[in-house]
Amino acid sequence: MDTTEGWVGYGRMRYQCRKCGQGYYPLDFGLELSKDSRMSRKKERLVTHLAARVPYEEAKEIYEELTHLTIGTMTIHRSVQKLGSKLKEKAPELPRLSGVGKQHVTADGVMVNIREEGWKEAQVGAAYEVNESREATEIIYAMGLGERAQLGDKLYRLSGAPEAKETRGMAFVSDAASWLDEMQQLHFPHATRIVDQWHAREYVWNVANEFYGLGDKKAKEWGEAKVEKLKTGEQNSLQQSLNQMRPKTKKQKEVLENAQRYFENHGDKMDYPRYEEMGFHVGSGVAEGACKHVIQGRFKKAGMRWSRPGIKNLLPLRSLHVNQEWDILINYQRN
Repeated sequence: MDTTEGWVGYGRMRYQCRKCGQGYYPLDFGLELSKDSRMSRKKERLVTHLAARVPYEEAKEIYEELTHLTIGTMTIHRSVQKLGSKLKEKAPELPRLSGVGKQHVTADGVMVNIREEGWKEAQVGAAYEVNESREATEIIYAMGLGERAQLGDKLYRLSGAPEAKETRGMAFVSDAASWLDEMQQLHFPHATRIVDQWHAREYVWNVANEFYGLGDKKAKEWGEAKVEKLKTGEQNSLQQSLNQMRPKTKKQKEVLENAQRYFENHGDKMDYPRYEEMGFHVGSGVAEGACKHVIQGRFKKAGMRWSRPGIKNLLPLRSLHVNQEWDILINYQRN
């Protein structure tokens, strides 16, 4: 048996079921020997957990450094694909929010490089609560590859599968992407829809830098004044200022029209003073952090390209890791 202590030989009794005639070895279960290989389940969990955290080559180096034993990257890869496939077929139930603080849902997309397909969007979201100090607590992550509808279902379950009327006390915070509007309307119909303040600020600064020059004092003064209007909920005044601007170049016209369209379409979701008074977050820092922590930290390192099955089998393992629920994997090894 291939264990974390090296190869171990042992003898065991074989028993046979009288009804079905199938043979089995009780000691194999006691020693947690994998059904599909001669590797112990403990070692299988260990190398798979490493691979859910760091690239395969790095996982190999860490394992060999800690155990003084050798292992191949393909051995790690096969373990990941086997266990990840089991998780993908029947996703485990993760803990749900307790409902003590203000419940929030947020989501975003991040691009990953898929072989023979190019850059494709992976979706990542989080359900979390905000305490009286407006700090995010109990963050639970969900993720997928090209599965926007499934991501909405996952976030709905993580939020406790609330009835429509129960979503009134929730907040849905993200950028103004239409697929996120659809998710909110379907799963959290009465939640307060908040367009992330930092995305809104980007449009203001794009106009400031294009009209007055990046780094120019005038751009800084104009941008800070308009951001202040954004923060204090003076959306109408901000839109009037944009409508009074006269572009002189094609690029200025394009940037200005983008900003005008953005604030006209989504200004009603930017009443930040009211949201803060309600105890809600007004920024999608949790979503931005999820993109970096959940996806970029493992799937977007320099030179990485993934096969579609490879990344889809690793995603559920990454989910267990970032949600600190790795012990769930023990039940999947037994099946």
